[in-house]
Amino acid sequence: MDHKLQYIKLVRDKLNTTGPGFCTMKWLHQTLYLHTGDNHSCYHPRPHHISLDEIAVDPSALHNTSWKKQQRKTMLEGGRPDECQYCWNIEDLPGEHISDRMIHSSSDYSVPIIDEVAKLPWDRHINPRYLEVSFGNGCNYRCGYCCPQASTMWTEEIKKHGNYDLTYNQYGIEFMSNGSYYGPKDENPYIEAFWKWWPSLRNDLHTLRITGGEPLMNPGAMQFFDLLETEPAPNLEITINSNLGVSFAKVDSLIERVGSLLQQKKIRSFSFYTSIDSWGEQAEYMRTGLDCAHWERNMRAVLATGTSVNFMCTFNVLCVTNFKSLLEKVIEWRKEFGRDAIKFDTPYLKEPPHWMINILTDDFIPYMDDTLVFIKSSKWLSDLEYEKFLRVTDYMKAKTISEEKIRAGRRDFYSFFTENDKRLATDLLKTFPEYTEFYNLCKQVYENYDERKQ
Repeated sequence: MDHKLQYIKLVRDKLNTTGPGFCTMKWLHQTLYLHTGDNHSCYHPRPHHISLDEIAVDPSALHNTSWKKQQRKTMLEGGRPDECQYCWNIEDLPGEHISDRMIHSSSDYSVPIIDEVAKLPWDRHINPRYLEVSFGNGCNYRCGYCCPQASTMWTEEIKKHGNYDLTYNQYGIEFMSNGSYYGPKDENPYIEAFWKWWPSLRNDLHTLRITGGEPLMNPGAMQFFDLLETEPAPNLEITINSNLGVSFAKVDSLIERVGSLLQQKKIRSFSFYTSIDSWGEQAEYMRTGLDCAHWERNMRAVLATGTSVNFMCTFNVLCVTNFKSLLEKVIEWRKEFGRDAIKFDTPYLKEPPHWMINILTDDFIPYMDDTLVFIKSSKWLSDLEYEKFLRVTDYMKAKTISEEKIRAGRRDFYSFFTENDKRLATDLLKTFPEYTEFYNLCKQVYENYDERKQ
């Protein structure tokens, strides 16, 4: 067992002395969507809306919402908040599995103050140590499981072609007309509150992570780099999420700006996150706009500076049969740039249902087992990476999803991918021939679904 995995288990035991649901993310971590006025403590619970009345009194209510404080109270009283079911799904599996509650609470900004956080009154306002912030949904990708709130390409498609015939409305754009969306030219009270909060916030932040949409397309996101030139933050780590599908010039410009900030010690450090779920044409099918060759060129430019690249792999229904192709590339890049140059995680996708691994038949389980063997047998892949993939495999096998949700997911799988291929002139079964039998099963479910619902 590697050192990191042992350390996470020690942190787990420490968290559990407060309660089986205690997680420092509710206090120390924040993901904030300023263009919709939403937040969540991590990306597993669904975002909740921030009250304008609350931020008018105290701009730190961008983080310390009434909703979030109630979840903190539940944790401190020994409960497990319902919105954190993502982690309970893993922790309740047979055997011993580490959840993201344990992994993220073991971060270096969290561990030194676990005891302090556990003793805080549940309604005490606190500044996060790790902030992920989005200023807009401008994006040049249209990832299949994403949504218009995070991608203008999705917004434009739904405006042009209408919504999909689905039981789960992932792609609706109703939010744009109900007062829950602020465009780049709108007066935005959430952005105003953010900049009021910033002088206090910056003193406590360990990491500022800029996300989107695609932040390298968003002038609001890039404003931070201008700010750091004039107002340095030498104790702050800057992190950025990018799909690496933007122009070479944009990536090269970012590298140059970050290099200058580091050289002048205006920031403490820099790290880079990007999303990739597979490799080759199958990866490009999942993420419309992705060109693997273009993506790799930009990634190599980042790695060449000595900056590590973290892969956010959203493990979904189409990853199962071809994930080894990405792992083979990870090994190739690690051999070239060093073991620590590439990091990756494999969280399972929890929505929408037609992208969930849980709707697959047992015929797909051997692919997961084969990938586990591959990870275990490679000296270039770690025990922690094996454990993270093992929990996804066991979750897929556990069959904890209701039959009705599986049926609805299969119905939507056929409906979505049939329409998706029409709109994009793609071909699911040509790209993923191993899904042919499953697709035909989903077609049968689709044809019988409405009748059985009545």
